[in-house]
Amino acid sequence: MDEFLKLVRMRFVKMDKNNVHDREILNLAVKKNLTKQMDCVELCKIVKETAKFNPSVALSLTAHHLALQCLKNHAKRDCFFAFAMTEKVGSDVKSIETLAEDRNGSYVVRGIKNFVTNAEFAEVFVVTAKRGDKVEVFAIERDGVKTERININCFRGCGISRVYIDAKIPKENLLGGLRLAISALIKSRVVLASLSLGIAERCFEIALSRAKRRGLIENRGIRWRFAEMKAEIEILREFISRTARDTNAVNSAICKLKASELAKKLADFAVEIFGARGLIAHTPTEILYRYSKSLDIAEGTCEIMKEIIASTF
Repeated sequence: MDEFLKLVRMRFVKMDKNNVHDREILNLAVKKNLTKQMDCVELCKIVKETAKFNPSVALSLTAHHLALQCLKNHAKRDCFFAFAMTEKVGSDVKSIETLAEDRNGSYVVRGIKNFVTNAEFAEVFVVTAKRGDKVEVFAIERDGVKTERININCFRGCGISRVYIDAKIPKENLLGGLRLAISALIKSRVVLASLSLGIAERCFEIALSRAKRRGLIENRGIRWRFAEMKAEIEILREFISRTARDTNAVNSAICKLKASELAKKLADFAVEIFGARGLIAHTPTEILYRYSKSLDIAEGTCEIMKEIIASTF
């Protein structure tokens, strides 16, 4: 794991500047068995530590394992997977326009998916599509899709793309219904919360180092702000750890909601501590400040998380 973390840290700025995935990192992830099935607790630890030094690679691992939960026959392959769900309808999953049709003992799947992580290099895509009035989940090989890179300003270098699907697939590539995708997302949100926590911890570390170096920590008001942030990090870390051991929809939504909020809060605080230097392009503070905002949106917006939590009232 140390070899992997060293490499992802070294390549982070280059990936952010060029928005190009690093094949050596992907190959090493496969070699180190980071793409294999693992329990949620172990995966959360790996993603959190990776996110501290390269959130883009951490997101690739998160998206891969989200897709992996849905796969059957493809799951043992030594490659990266992608989970393609998002469309222009946004959070309204039941209104998706990608369609699957029965045709001569096969399925023909056609549609467009947006903001698909790993799409540039994934070999298998887990795709949601409508068959009749039901949303179902299908496995589609790379030769059944075309991808177009999106020049997004966060999580660069993890292959985020628009995916054009036009594939004829065998019947066995039907993986399940919408419930399968939702179940996978419930678990994945805990992992994504760990990614957010990793960003929050990294922002805290670099801000504290700067505050000590510049003597800012001698100011009681600043000291107390650091103390409050430290308390929030520790509380969230414990809640994520507990939820990873026993996952349910509401607690995973709480994890995802509060972790994304904390990542934004710490990224903003780190920029405050660094002042104008904190916004110099491609510095850790500037990159993490940019990346933290998108955590509100990935795998379900904050508003959707609040709806899930409120469903228990």
